[in-house]
Amino acid sequence: MPRSVFILILALSATSIASCSTRNAPKPGPPPVVAHSTTLDVINGIKVLTNVEMPDGFAPIATRPPIWLEEGEEIGVVGTQEGHTIVYGLGGAGWRTGRVLAAETGPGAAEEGTIADLAASPNGLTLATAMVAPGGNRVDVIIRDLIATGSGNVIQSFNGRYDSISMSWLNNATIALALRRHPEPPGDSGVNHENETPKSAPDQPDAELPPTPADGLQLIVITGAGSVAPLNFSCPMSALSWSAHGVYAVGQGDSGAPPAIFDRRSSTCKRFHVHQPIHVLDWDNDDEGSFLYVGPDPSRRTIGVFKYNIATGAEHLMGVSTGAASFTAGSDTVTLGNLALSFKQAIERPEAPVLAQIAIAQSEQGRVDVKSLGFDTWPEMLAQSTMVYSKDADEAAMQIYAPSMAVPWRKIVTYSLRYDSAFLLAQGPARGTVTMSWSLRGRWLAFLDGEATTRTVMTVLEPPR
Repeated sequence: MPRSVFILILALSATSIASCSTRNAPKPGPPPVVAHSTTLDVINGIKVLTNVEMPDGFAPIATRPPIWLEEGEEIGVVGTQEGHTIVYGLGGAGWRTGRVLAAETGPGAAEEGTIADLAASPNGLTLATAMVAPGGNRVDVIIRDLIATGSGNVIQSFNGRYDSISMSWLNNATIALALRRHPEPPGDSGVNHENETPKSAPDQPDAELPPTPADGLQLIVITGAGSVAPLNFSCPMSALSWSAHGVYAVGQGDSGAPPAIFDRRSSTCKRFHVHQPIHVLDWDNDDEGSFLYVGPDPSRRTIGVFKYNIATGAEHLMGVSTGAASFTAGSDTVTLGNLALSFKQAIERPEAPVLAQIAIAQSEQGRVDVKSLGFDTWPEMLAQSTMVYSKDADEAAMQIYAPSMAVPWRKIVTYSLRYDSAFLLAQGPARGTVTMSWSLRGRWLAFLDGEATTRTVMTVLEPPR
């Protein structure tokens, strides 16, 4: 029989609250008597390292969790403010000093435009931003050295209009920029000449033709003189998720392109068997071609988590009506869900209580160990849950929803595989947006909680173990 592990509340003796202050950047909030953020109350006794109120009007973006930079010395916080995307950096003692790392307008912007994507290098020392120039007919790649001054520099530009722009780092020196060019009517080059560097008259010897807009995968080397190596695939690009060592990538699909699998070694691609957009959750560090993804059930009326192996084509259902799963430090998986829940039940009884459980699937032993979290949720709420996993600490942090009288209740829960223990860290009404991430070695958990109409707070906790 599976052994249950119930939520524990560990009383710690010390709780420290810090804040952040700097001009035109995050400001300190009043020291709370009980640690809380915007919608969440931190459980009494949990150690709070900092509690930082962001500027008025700042709202988190659901797909952008806090980014740990410079070996944890700084935390990048991504959100919107006054209709523009902005990235604040919180550093210094207790992450109390704020600065603008990237912006679409204002003094913190390297240039004005629209941020299409951004990513930090694996060592956390460089921030790359893909900026769409005003007019939408050019994409500039901006690099900012985080230990230097200045707002960054444009290292590459790509003329054209694009329906999909996504960016990832393959290593500390190479950026993978995935572009899907917007279809152009015959005779239209797609180039906005107002955004180009002025050319000589056509009859002059040094006259140049407008550059052809790029398409497909662009590998940008940022060291030395810098270079761009384009890779053309037959499959259209969408937002890419890369395998652990950059051999494979999955185009997750959107309204203009179906999901696809890309093999960088052979420069080949193939359509994925799921035609609707998917969301890749994690890649196996030990098996390069295995990944977990969230996709629709066969009826397309709910979702599930699936494990897929590129080499064999084997696929396994890991959880029903859930979007929370990860590979562990090995090739095992941890999934939030309910072992007895079926697609049929999730569709026909979306508000029927089910016990929130954690399933640890051990692939080599062919067994599944199920742990109970000690409270009920609904299938439709379970489908909205999220998980971030620290492979260094072998610990999951989950955002789980439970029914309540007025609005659903949000719970932030951790589960440690190493110590086989679970803890409730914070809870509150499910309003606004909460994103979270682990520090580099999994010692601390940062979460951003808020919305534009109220306030947004970043909190860093040290979970009990």
